Amino acid sequence: MKKFLQKLLLFSGILYLLALGVDMAMTYKIQHLETAPYANWNDIYCSDNLQHDMLIMGSSRAFVQFNPKILDSILQVDSYNLGCNGQGMDSELLKYDLYRRHATAKPKYILYEVSPGTMYCGGRYEEFQYDPYVYDKYLWEQVRKRRNLSWADRFVPCWRYIKNMKIYRDIMVNKSYYTNHDNILYKGFIDHDKKWDGSRYEQVKEINYDKSPKAIRAFEDFLNSCQREGIQVVMVYAPYYIGATAKVKDVEGMHRMFDGIAEKHNCKTLDYTHHPVCNDTCYFYNAIHLNRKGATLFSTQLAHDLDSLGIVQP
Repeated sequence: MKKFLQKLLLFSGILYLLALGVDMAMTYKIQHLETAPYANWNDIYCSDNLQHDMLIMGSSRAFVQFNPKILDSILQVDSYNLGCNGQGMDSELLKYDLYRRHATAKPKYILYEVSPGTMYCGGRYEEFQYDPYVYDKYLWEQVRKRRNLSWADRFVPCWRYIKNMKIYRDIMVNKSYYTNHDNILYKGFIDHDKKWDGSRYEQVKEINYDKSPKAIRAFEDFLNSCQREGIQVVMVYAPYYIGATAKVKDVEGMHRMFDGIAEKHNCKTLDYTHHPVCNDTCYFYNAIHLNRKGATLFSTQLAHDLDSLGIVQP
């Protein structure tokens, strides 16, 4: 019995070391990717001097439409895009919270993209993006309930990777969408050189704007914190295809909601939902996301407006 236990212990030890080696190799590989969705997290966790004058926040509409290269060149600032793809307000604010925990200085400005989908919590798109960083106790505590993570996901080597084995196997051999060169981010931003696809837009008859009390409270807490720290928040209604804007139910009510929050917290607002780009599908790859051509025009206009209105001081 004693020999059996010794052999079992030896086998378990070897198995653990093998799993640990694979886990470390996987984590190392991912933490050196410059592609979405990992590049943001690698910048946050691996940068020695994390600080930017301006942060861009919001949904995927921030992620693919606010170009830091253009903003930097016109405004003479150092901006960074923290946009969250396919997730809600809670994920957007978590990313900001983690950025601030690792940053060496606070930002001076935050551009917050707002839209019918802003005041929403939840979203499970690309949840695996957190996997390489769950060694961070704070991050693990924030995401474990919504992702149903257990202690094993944090402490047992490879356990968290097994759930999405195909994705991680493809990443390791560079055959994944997430290692594709076309998916490389620039300061958290990606522009898509795509043509219009209106198939989903045509199927949607009506768009309801979100107004989750939980999301509104979280957003107002965030704005209160920015006020205390002297950070200027600008709420930006980024371009929507005009046909999609027409489908938003009670769009005036949505604007009253955001404008009331902005006034209460001394935020500036800029509205581009009737900008000329909104009238032409050549600037969009779907009804709510600008393509490369559209994002370039919008980012340029936004930068000039921030400058001419005196909102951003070089």
